[in-house]
Amino acid sequence: MKPGSVASLVRWRLRSTSTAAALAVTAGILLVPANLLPVLTTETPGRYRTDTIFSGTVELWRHGLWAIALIVFVASLLIPFLKLAGLGWLLWQTRHGPPRDPRPLTRIYATLDFIGRWSMLDVFLAAFLTGLVQFGGLSTVVARGGIVAFSAAVVLTVLATRAFDPRILWQANPPATP
Repeated sequence: MKPGSVASLVRWRLRSTSTAAALAVTAGILLVPANLLPVLTTETPGRYRTDTIFSGTVELWRHGLWAIALIVFVASLLIPFLKLAGLGWLLWQTRHGPPRDPRPLTRIYATLDFIGRWSMLDVFLAAFLTGLVQFGGLSTVVARGGIVAFSAAVVLTVLATRAFDPRILWQANPPATP
């Protein structure tokens, strides 16, 4: 068959959407333990605290660090779910015929791709704190399993976005996928 044939177009389209969907579903599954498991344990004299992403955000807010709490909330809780919702919307649109105007969907894809570059900021911050705050008996910070699940979910959302080929949105008459 020719490279531009309908069969190769169907395979290309199916490979792109299937891979993106599989990676996105896996990322969504990993967001559950990422948000339920502790991400950091902080130990200071007389105080031992283990935090999830949400409890850490609440603790920052409670201590008057509203700007940092808002950044952590948006970057760690809101954006991962919005990225998955946006990717899900793009995948759904590709399954239900050509969009009337693919420009807004292409903008959604570009936004998801851009955000993906900044998603590891939280993981970097946890790694930085873990390495920096090691004062022997005075204070320690230890990374926990939640940050591993969160890191994996972030990497998978980036890979899912990259696996999705936005050219699918611009096909005039995309063939039906089997």
